[in-house]
This record gives sequence, C-alpha cells and structure tokens, in this order.
Amino acid sequence: MRTFASGSKRFARSFAGAFAICAALAVLLGGLGGSWRAEAKKTHAKRSAPSSTADCKADTDCVLVADDCCPCSQGGKQRAIPKKEKDTYEKDRKKRCAGTACTEMMSDDPTCSQKPFCGAGICELQDAPPDSAP
Repeated sequence: MRTFASGSKRFARSFAGAFAICAALAVLLGGLGGSWRAEAKKTHAKRSAPSSTADCKADTDCVLVADDCCPCSQGGKQRAIPKKEKDTYEKDRKKRCAGTACTEMMSDDPTCSQKPFCGAGICELQDAPPDSAP
C-alpha cells in the first residue's frame, strides 16, 4: 500500500510541475503573439491613411534623411519623409542615436542612390536617373 500512495504523490507533484510549465509558456507565447499582432496593425494603419492626411502633394514636399542612426556616408541607408517633419525627425534621431558610432565608409545600400518623390500622398524613394547625383 505504501508504494501506491508514494507513487500517487510523485504523480501529483510531476503533474503540478508540468502544468505550471505549460501555463508559463502559454502566458509567454500569448504575450509575444499579442504584441506582434498589435505592431502589424500599427504598420497597416499607417499605410492606409486617408488622403486628407497626405504627407505630400508634390515631389518637392519630400526630403531624404538617414533611415536609422547612420547616414549613407557612414555605412547607413536613407528614407524619404515629408519636408515639414524633417526638423522633428532629426532632433529625435540625434537624441536616440547619441551613443551610436558609425563606420566611416560609403554604404552600398540601394536607398543611397535613390531620390524622394510623392506617390499617392506618401513620400517614397525611387531610382535616380543615371545622370543625377544622389
């Protein structure tokens, strides 16, 4: 009888441990999945903005900025944003990238040879004609 009772206790302890591990994994994976879906929705919402909130009306309304901390002349890449947002973007970028060291080399990223244009009210990049400088 003793072996049956001690076996039941062992089974109960291992079941409780397995249940706790499964519950912890479910919470962890559920949290990761939720944040991923939220990020995907944010990105989608930004792309499908109504035309009344257009970033630009003409190509001249768009300018080039470093895409992250480093510009093309220091191994980075670039992107197009509305001219009216450039000062705010650069101020935020300098604050965010204060401790970042960039390499002293020209980037070979395709964006570094592109120019900004206004497409459907959104600032985008396009290939520059062969005779123009980036």
